[in-house]
Amino acid sequence: MIDVTSIGDVNVDILSEAIEDFGKDEQRLIEDIKIKIGGGAANFAVWLSRLGMKVRLIGVVGNDEFGNFVKEELKKAGVDARLKTIDGRTGITIGIQFKDGTKKLLTFRGTNKVFSLKHLNISDVDGDVVYFAGYNLLENLRSDLPRFFEEIKKKDKIICFDPDLKAGIMFEKREFFEAVRFVDVIFLNETEASLISKNFDWFKGKTIVIKKGRKGALAIEKGEQIEVEGKEVEVKNPTGAGDVFNAAFLHHYYYGYDLRECLEFANEEAVKYIQSF
Repeated sequence: MIDVTSIGDVNVDILSEAIEDFGKDEQRLIEDIKIKIGGGAANFAVWLSRLGMKVRLIGVVGNDEFGNFVKEELKKAGVDARLKTIDGRTGITIGIQFKDGTKKLLTFRGTNKVFSLKHLNISDVDGDVVYFAGYNLLENLRSDLPRFFEEIKKKDKIICFDPDLKAGIMFEKREFFEAVRFVDVIFLNETEASLISKNFDWFKGKTIVIKKGRKGALAIEKGEQIEVEGKEVEVKNPTGAGDVFNAAFLHHYYYGYDLRECLEFANEEAVKYIQSF
């Protein structure tokens, strides 16, 4: 039986070890590099599965070696993968990670760019909770998302949403807020929160979780605001930490823990993740 269905971006991450920043036209030699499954929806599904929940992942990959790699990694992680294999190349993100906890990402969206409602079977959406990630990378799905969310709500699902509104990528606010109408829990970072802060009335009655990196995190629900402090640790692997945070928060939220306990557990899991490579 499935607990949570995760829908959205699926790709391969090629990540450097954490290094000091360097200038234009310079070269740095590194001692380690990692090739792993990536994408917000996939990262979330893998970590939530590690925490013991039954997770289904819906997305698309290409008919290529990276697509096969993704499917094998999901199988190892115990995720129930409902991935459509389509013509094209699987998405790839190349990440240069820095010791101060920041990163620079180059993303080739690949098959994520054409992911649309025709790749989604409503009957595949199972469990009490639906998590959607990669909104800003899935341009073919964005305009149809409000309609899809509306159908999901008719089935009494809890909808959780990480829009991934990264700096450098434009988004249509009208489309975004149309989708948000149906969302129960929204995960934002500080940059995203500032982008939509003038429209916070849209979020009344919803649970808002804001990730603040080293400074911790806060959650707002039914007028109550809870904040927890972050931890100063050596950062080895920042890429995907937000997805790990979301998975851990939702794990505790699903099982009825209070907001503070959800935030504390999410912080602990994210800190554990960023210290490993």
